Amino acid sequence: MIRKFFVALTAIAVIFTSACVSEEKLPVEEKNVQPTVPTVKAQSLFEDTQSKVAQYLNDGTEYAVYLAYPAKSTETFIYNSHPMRSASMIKVFILATVMDKANRGEIDINETLTLRGSDKVGGAGILAGYSSGTQLTLREVMELMITHSDNTATNMVIDRVGMDAINDYIKSQGYNDTILRRKMMDYDAIYAGRENFSSVRDLGTFFNRLYNYECVNEQYDKIMLDFLVKQTDTDCFPAALPGKQIAHKTGALDGLYDDGGIIYSDGGDAVLVIMTENFTGEYNTIQHMKAFARAVIN
Repeated sequence: MIRKFFVALTAIAVIFTSACVSEEKLPVEEKNVQPTVPTVKAQSLFEDTQSKVAQYLNDGTEYAVYLAYPAKSTETFIYNSHPMRSASMIKVFILATVMDKANRGEIDINETLTLRGSDKVGGAGILAGYSSGTQLTLREVMELMITHSDNTATNMVIDRVGMDAINDYIKSQGYNDTILRRKMMDYDAIYAGRENFSSVRDLGTFFNRLYNYECVNEQYDKIMLDFLVKQTDTDCFPAALPGKQIAHKTGALDGLYDDGGIIYSDGGDAVLVIMTENFTGEYNTIQHMKAFARAVIN
């Protein structure tokens, strides 16, 4: 009897041990065990940019700002973007229109244009001082339009391609706040209220595309960048960031000063556009813009 009892007890122990071994061999996935992954919030490149706007752009002038670091992120910072008088900033869209047409084979940027007396207007530029009858290539005229913000050169380019064609290009590229409504120094149009407009969003988008060679294509975008790097108005961004290569365009009218473009920097390339309206004074406004540029670039 005792022997039968121990045999039965041994059988029960074997069954229990087998069950335990079987459970231990179950694969982890069958146990539905899920690893715990900590959630980490990505830090924005622009976490303190709004506070820098408040700190540096606070002189009573109306400011609008576009900021991006295209080599690091597709994220952008946009402040107060809306249609504003574009001044000479409109000239980058005129330039891009011609380059787009050249890429399509509709125009030759090396064709010759002849300067007429009727082309000459005042304001920015040096071409009005050239002798009537002077011949230049369209490329040379466009370079003066950008590097010297030459108003006579700009009007010659508008006459060559047509205002409607320029606005068609602007619209086709999605620059919804931008429109060319008059030639440079057209006081009749100004008095009639026909102004040219753009926004920091449109200009920032343009410079972002140019940075990535996505405006027209690499060939023509490099030509545009070459013009913009040679900008002769260096009162704002270049003065704030000496030693940095900057491909930019400026604009100025009564009550406003603008600067915008690509700032190449070891710390990270940036697209920065600042537009103003109703400024408290050009010198004072430029000083605030310079301070802001240093804060967001350095």
